[in-house]
Amino acid sequence: MPEPKFNREDYKNQENNRNLSDIDAADKSSAVELSEHLEELRNRIFISLIVFVLLVMLCFHFSESIILVLESCAPKGSSFFQIKPGELFMTSLKVAVYFGFCFSLPVIFWQGFLFMRPGLKDNEKHLLAPLVILAPVLFWLGQIFAYFLVLPPLIEFLFKFRENIVETRYSLEHFLNLVISLLSMTGVSFLLPLIILMLGICNLVSSKQLLSIWRYVVLGAFVLSAIITPTPDPFTMSILASALLSLYFLTVIILKIGKK
Repeated sequence: MPEPKFNREDYKNQENNRNLSDIDAADKSSAVELSEHLEELRNRIFISLIVFVLLVMLCFHFSESIILVLESCAPKGSSFFQIKPGELFMTSLKVAVYFGFCFSLPVIFWQGFLFMRPGLKDNEKHLLAPLVILAPVLFWLGQIFAYFLVLPPLIEFLFKFRENIVETRYSLEHFLNLVISLLSMTGVSFLLPLIILMLGICNLVSSKQLLSIWRYVVLGAFVLSAIITPTPDPFTMSILASALLSLYFLTVIILKIGKK
């Protein structure tokens, strides 16, 4: 009985078909994995959006009380006017959206952490989880700090600046735009130490390097404070700069202790 001849072309075709099937299987696996990630991302965004919308609705319901609290930053005797139709409604909506976003930050940050968690190592999970919780707290602390210590002297200066020259009539919308802008900028500035802490945890900077540039940090803190509080009043600027510097050096101390 004759032995079957070895056909090189058939062997090559079989190898090619096998390789193509392996590639197709890998592509299908990657496609399924990508689809699962996109589905999870969609779910996380949906949860965050639902919480945000619900909190916006709640804040809109209490928008009158929130506006009255923000108006209390103004000097006594100040009165506000609605200078165009629908201004109060749009201002109330803007206030509701801003504070709804602020209150939903813990959920937004946590949903982002849950989405990234499968790809993180155990030590990264243990380090990142407290930072996710701390971020909205620092943001709120920055706004509370601005409300009690930065806004009152700043607004009093702006309201009384050469008030004998013109009759001052305050638009509620413009006033609240100023207040919300200052609150948000101060809240974001309080997050800077957290960013530095994350860089230190990733070994991109060290406590020694951070201490070596303390002169530039002091200068930068006062420049940033001057931008946030654009008044010639050095007291207000110094209060904000001192708070930022305290957070900075506290971060350096935490990094130094954590590396030991």
